[in-house]
Amino acid sequence: MVSQADFLVARLHVDLRRQASAICAVGR
Repeated sequence: MVSQADFLVARLHVDLRRQASAICAVGR
């Protein structure tokens, strides 16, 4: 069972990774 907090943390983590990859792509 996944708690709502864990779900939000997972979504936030994915969002941060997506932003980081986008920033890296722009930086090249």
